[in-house]
Amino acid sequence: MLLSPALNALVSASPLLIEERTTAPACNADNPFLGRVQYINSGYAAKLEQTIKSFLDDCDELNAARTRTVQKSISTFIWISSVADITSLKKHLDEAIQVQRRPPNKKQIVPLVIYNLPDRDCSAKASAGEFTLDNDGMNKYKQYIDTIVAELNKPPYNRLDFAIVLEPDSLGNVVTNMSVEKCQKAAPAYLEGIAYAIKKLQQPNVSLYIDAAHSNWLGWPGNLELTPKLFKQVLDKAGPGARIRGFATNVSNYNAYNATTPDIIYGPGPDNPNWSELRYAKALTPYLEAEGLPAHFIIDQGRSGAQNIRLQGGHWCNIKDSGFGIRPTTDTGECIVDALVWVKPGGESDGTSDETAVRFDENCRSLDAHIPAPEAGQWFDEFVQSLVINAKPPLEPTWE
Repeated sequence: MLLSPALNALVSASPLLIEERTTAPACNADNPFLGRVQYINSGYAAKLEQTIKSFLDDCDELNAARTRTVQKSISTFIWISSVADITSLKKHLDEAIQVQRRPPNKKQIVPLVIYNLPDRDCSAKASAGEFTLDNDGMNKYKQYIDTIVAELNKPPYNRLDFAIVLEPDSLGNVVTNMSVEKCQKAAPAYLEGIAYAIKKLQQPNVSLYIDAAHSNWLGWPGNLELTPKLFKQVLDKAGPGARIRGFATNVSNYNAYNATTPDIIYGPGPDNPNWSELRYAKALTPYLEAEGLPAHFIIDQGRSGAQNIRLQGGHWCNIKDSGFGIRPTTDTGECIVDALVWVKPGGESDGTSDETAVRFDENCRSLDAHIPAPEAGQWFDEFVQSLVINAKPPLEPTWE
């Protein structure tokens, strides 16, 4: 099979594909990210060409070179947000196999997000999905899961490893947004759908992470005890022996991993003592362990480079002045944190600012939102430029 031009560029830049450390602390020796190279999403790399061109058109060679570093050396998760996305998954898996077969034959771990529950995004509108409960959505969702499982199980893809985040925001909505009529209706389906996905994805080369929202959502003290009880309910529903690796936090959000001072969004006290993602993970851990659940986390830092840029913590849509955050790594400094990752591909819009659009959410016109913005998932070049310019730590340039 011939490699795509985007993948050829990545392979030619192989010195940047740095393998994570293979010496694990004894407390986390089974971390699935250790000793593996995260697959670099060639589809995302191709989109970044537009941003590189935009910088070059402005004679900004430095930030074009910084964007090239993201393009060639940083892994972002592949989102399977529709049935149609399963078709394009094959291309990524073919590329990962090709890279894995090339010397030095380093094991690839392919990061995925499954995000297509019926009545998805029940407390907002920007990311509403293709399945609805009123139109046989649960059976369609199960067919969608079955199709993904069949694809991952095919030779030679079963020689890859996979880290999979399950259904961002869904269980967070069940914990806190049951006053919303759509969430009340969707909640049983969310539990059933996620349990079905867990049941079907029990392969030894698959590491599952249930989405656990973020520190300024489920991290408030009043939510800490209830949240693991809900997770346990889902896992029990998946059947005897069903296992997960752990939990994903801050997916598509902007919170810091281990801030030294609290962001203003946590209140003047701060009102929430769990004012970073690490504080949230540590606070949640004893409650998870009390339910017999694994206290392992991956934490999204893809857009968390800039802090104190929001007026309200509830603002989540295309936050202006955002920056790329800590690069993906297993050097987290904490045994409970498997890896810092970039789950959300920075530059894919959170939602449209067009008030006439069917999926318009008022959050995408908040005082903190970057306006104008395209539909959720569409490329937002101005926003990516901001991510590059405001990255912290600053991106090293990659010169052609």
